[in-house]
Order: sequence, then structure tokens, then C-alpha cells
Amino acid sequence: MMLAALCLHGCASTASVGAGGATASRGPLQLFGADAKPRFEFYLACTSKTVNCEIVERAFDDWADWRHLSVHAVAPNDPAFSNGTPSATGDQARPYRVVVRYVPEMALSNSAMMSGGHGPPLVSYTATVHVFDSASGSLLKTQSFHDETVVDQAEGAANPYLNAQIRAFLGHLDPAYAKGGASS
Repeated sequence: MMLAALCLHGCASTASVGAGGATASRGPLQLFGADAKPRFEFYLACTSKTVNCEIVERAFDDWADWRHLSVHAVAPNDPAFSNGTPSATGDQARPYRVVVRYVPEMALSNSAMMSGGHGPPLVSYTATVHVFDSASGSLLKTQSFHDETVVDQAEGAANPYLNAQIRAFLGHLDPAYAKGGASS
């Protein structure tokens, strides 16, 4: 399920689920400082049955280079995803740990499958973002994203579509990047 496009940078409020599933607000998350520098360490787990995750990791690396940030590539079951697990001591200099599970896929579009013929592929992703307090490991916010695009085969390969989806996803985390902070 796609949640409303709340930006995780300074304007979004955090939420935690309490007893009985009630949601409690903890105030705004300031993922970027007044100097626009990231206030988090970034972890990425990419898994896919149909897309080479190296393509995805390169796109995230481009963003990280622009932000002067490291991308820690991890497995989907890495302790970085665990609530209550503090960040490594060296990573606690920044107040947050942002952990992303990014799952890109390519498949035949539903129209091609329904007609039994060949049609343009569908490029999609689902991503889940977890923001933790780096010192305590407490989960501060979780948000999910999803998008899918039918590839125009006349335009060639699917990689530009994958990159556009990653850029749009990163725009939720970092609106400055989405506004053209780095070249496409």
C-alpha cells in the first residue's frame, strides 16, 4: 500500500505504534540540517528476481555522492533493520539511521498477459523506509512507496525507467535532489 507522499525531511512528523495500534506523534524529523547536510547514515538493501541490483546501487551512489554521504549496501535481514539495535558507534555521530529495502521488478504488462501476446514490459518498485534513532535504535518512522511504469519499447532499454523511478523515490527522502540538485 502506498502511503501519502509525506516528505521525510524536516516537515514530516514521526509516528510510533503504541499499545492497541494507536499512533503517537513524536514531532518532526530533521533529516537534513540547516546547512543542508544529511543528519543520517544510509543503508540500502536491494533485492530483485528480474533487475540487476548493481544498476539500482549505482543510482543511489550518484545521489550519495551528490550529498557527500555513504551508502551502506546490506542484506535485507541485516541488523540495521532491527528496532532496538543501536547504530555502530562511528555512525552515532548523526542522529538518525535511514534504512531502505528497495525491490525493483520488470514483468510483462497486464495487457500483454491478458491478450496472450507480447507487449511492453512493466518496470516497478516497492520500497520501505525505516528511520531509527541512531543511539537507541528506536524506530521513529516507517513509510512505504510503490510505482510502476510501462516501458515504451520504441525508447529502448528499461534502465532509464529504473533510474527515473529511483530519482522519484529519492525525491521523497530528499526534495532538493528531486528539484535537480544533480544532473539526470
